[in-house]
Amino acid sequence: MKESVLDVLMFLLDHYSDGGTLDDDARDNLAGQLASMGFGDGEIDHAFDWLESLADDDEVQQETCSAWGENALRHFCAQEQYRLSLEAQGFLILLGQNPMIDKPSLERVVDRAMALELDEIDLDAIKWIALMVLYNRPDTAHLYAYMEEMAQPEALRRLQ
Repeated sequence: MKESVLDVLMFLLDHYSDGGTLDDDARDNLAGQLASMGFGDGEIDHAFDWLESLADDDEVQQETCSAWGENALRHFCAQEQYRLSLEAQGFLILLGQNPMIDKPSLERVVDRAMALELDEIDLDAIKWIALMVLYNRPDTAHLYAYMEEMAQPEALRRLQ
């Protein structure tokens, strides 16, 4: 998977419908725009599938994360440690310590980051993924503006 899939996802985030679903005409229109920008069919299809999967298995994640204690600390498995840059891991830990971000949302960010199959997931990529996850979760859409602010470099410096 190439980094351009993340570029497709960023484009879709800006143009995705408010309801979180696209009818066939809207999807075809966006796919045509992306193809005219030089993205391949495989990248476009994978990005649409990735974005539509944000709501998949939400109930399973809710059940898994509900067993966590309030003061639980999330550890990254070996594959996550290998693929997530140290800065991305630090950002995720910072999110996990924030009471505004629920644990299922944090887990969804990690899950969706790993689903991109990038060799390395850097800080900028994890910020975009977090924005997409929060924007597309009905119970956390109100945090989108907060995450946009946190995604700014000067905001991270203030928090450190």
